[in-house]
Amino acid sequence: MSNKFFSVTHNSFDTRGFPWVQTIVNGLQHFPPCSECGEDSHRPVGDLQVLLELNKASKWPDVLGCGHHPLLIVSGRVLEDWKRDGVGDFPHHRVEFIHPLPERLGDTQPPAYYWIDGANMAGAKLDFDASGFVGVQFCKTCGRRWDDIPKTYDKQHSAVWPYTFVAGSWNGANLFTTDLSPAAFFCTNLLFECAARHQHTNFRFIPVEQGDATSSRGLDYLKRQN
Repeated sequence: MSNKFFSVTHNSFDTRGFPWVQTIVNGLQHFPPCSECGEDSHRPVGDLQVLLELNKASKWPDVLGCGHHPLLIVSGRVLEDWKRDGVGDFPHHRVEFIHPLPERLGDTQPPAYYWIDGANMAGAKLDFDASGFVGVQFCKTCGRRWDDIPKTYDKQHSAVWPYTFVAGSWNGANLFTTDLSPAAFFCTNLLFECAARHQHTNFRFIPVEQGDATSSRGLDYLKRQN
């Protein structure tokens, strides 16, 4: 089977009843401005302590959404299934909850959760022109990427621009990031089928042929039979 690729993240915007990380209390570190481009940044480092939104949630999912910083946060069982099914073992760090928990989850024991360290998972390079970006540049010192935002917006809203990888740049990983962003994850059909087989909740999979597809609810992988 030829490999299929998907963008992958949480699906909390189109689901109900799942917790939402409101604030990263500890673990989000500030870095000083770059000497070349002047950009300063906040990046997660190591284990995180987080506070959940108190008025949202009645059940624990396998993937948590985070409003404070773009993260891919998955449950321990996802990591175990990925390893068991040959998807891979990826760099990750613990996510711990600061009390209080949401009221309807207050008497429950949270699963173990981990954020996936995409900064250490570069697995392909994006063909920015073929993917609908305009005027892409990178800082030679810190690696920050920027583009012509108005022209990119117009181009990407003029047609569907698939996420396209530079030929030969994919390293074979089943979950990876690109030079688009260390927080923008892509995966193969092996990870997608693993999520369907084990009924991992709250993933959002979009085929790369659809580009960012911001209005899409994602593929209904939970109804697939394996």
